[in-house]
Parts: sequence; structure tokens; C-alpha cells
Amino acid sequence: MTRPRCPHCDDLLQPFTLPEEGGWDSEFHLACFNDDCPYYRRGWKWMEEHYGVRSSYRYRLDPVSGEASPIAVWSPDALKSRIIEADVAAERVSEEDPPDNNASAGGSGP
Repeated sequence: MTRPRCPHCDDLLQPFTLPEEGGWDSEFHLACFNDDCPYYRRGWKWMEEHYGVRSSYRYRLDPVSGEASPIAVWSPDALKSRIIEADVAAERVSEEDPPDNNASAGGSGP
């Protein structure tokens, strides 16, 4: 298997370690850390408009379940220190993106 790509920018998803207290079933997930990814870039405005917070989100994939969802980030460098080098591939990649509210209207949600 090959490492999955971000459906929003086509960059390879990178493995990153998860906090122990997060309650996840695995030690790492995959995420898009491309700062030019349109999903990440539009997240800043969406989070401000809908929640009044200065944060965004990145595309995240659980390599075991294949479940995709946004992962919140509070700065461009958030979670980047958790990126690991690993030869990983998703067991099953979900065909669906995480919910993308207002995608057809030019805006989008996580």
C-alpha cells in the first residue's frame, strides 16, 4: 500500500504521534501538514466566523479505521513537532471527506 494523499491538495499525509491522554486506539494518525492546503487555509476564517476562535483545522486520517475528520490546530506550527518518520499506509481509506459545510458556496466547515 502507498501512503494516502490529502484529497484537498494531493500532498502525502504525514504520520504524527497522538497525545497519550487523547483516548485514541492507535499511537499515530496521518494528517496534511501543507500550509498551502485549501482545507487548512479556509479553516481560519470558518472557525472565526462559526466559533469566534483563532484556529483552523487540518485533514486527518486514522490509518486503522480509515475514518477521516478535521483535527483542530491553534497555530501554523501546532502538531508539527509530533510528525514522525514512519513507513505507514492506511488499512482502509474512507472514500468520503470529513463534513464540509457550505463547500458549494465557496466556504466550508470542518
